[in-house]
Amino acid sequence: MKTVSVIIALILLAPPLLRSQCSDAGVCTIGKHQPTLYHSVGVGYTYGNSGKPDDLQVHTIGLNASIRAFQETRLIVSFPWSLQSGRMGSTSGLGDLTLLVDQVLSRGTAGRWNMQFGGKFATGEVNGGDLPQAYQSGLGTSDLLFGLSFTRDELTMAIGYQLSRGRSDNRITRLKRGDDLLLRAGYELVASPFSTQIELLAIKRLHTSSVRAFTITPTEQFVEVKGSDQFQANVVGQTSYPLTDQYALQALVAVPLFKRDINLDGLTRALTVSTGIQFSF
Repeated sequence: MKTVSVIIALILLAPPLLRSQCSDAGVCTIGKHQPTLYHSVGVGYTYGNSGKPDDLQVHTIGLNASIRAFQETRLIVSFPWSLQSGRMGSTSGLGDLTLLVDQVLSRGTAGRWNMQFGGKFATGEVNGGDLPQAYQSGLGTSDLLFGLSFTRDELTMAIGYQLSRGRSDNRITRLKRGDDLLLRAGYELVASPFSTQIELLAIKRLHTSSVRAFTITPTEQFVEVKGSDQFQANVVGQTSYPLTDQYALQALVAVPLFKRDINLDGLTRALTVSTGIQFSF
């Protein structure tokens, strides 16, 4: 019966290694729980569904690493491969590389303060199948990421910012996204052998996005998309089950409290579930 309960929990819940847990453009890397040992590497599978009316299905295989470069400094790397399918067709390919430095600023009985900075780099395909941006594995821009997190006992809080001022080379939409502001709060529950965390993630797009206007002119014209400076909030449940001292199964499920109505970038999710394995050493 215990084995059955473990399997059910791992199916229903899903890994903190996968940044797509909050269907974001990269900013959800800020403030994520990091391993207590020196280094970790992981691989995981994530399924996402945008819901109606787009009904976009996204399957992602993610490779991830957290490397302890110095005593109080970590290098966090994430690199996905994904397949997108919907009513207009399907595409697949490598996604965008995310690279983040996590630096401990202070540590004491009152808690720990960390600073994060880095970027998301446009390494993914943006014109696969000659389909719009929402169907692409990459977002087409290289963005800056920075944030601040606080941890005390089981509680974690963080604020993050993603600066995105470029425009995708996608030939159909030529999307230019607004900046994102992240607020994060999480609480960890330990019931041996499981370690479970419940989080609330809120993301506000601070500027409206703009896309290519289909007009007959010598030069490209762009129009702002009204209402694209949206707010989204997700509840995320994730758990880890140790197989050995070094290997752990991880699982996550994320559901929106507020879902974005405009899905120009393909990041809207009605449901995200994922599972994976992590090796720490």
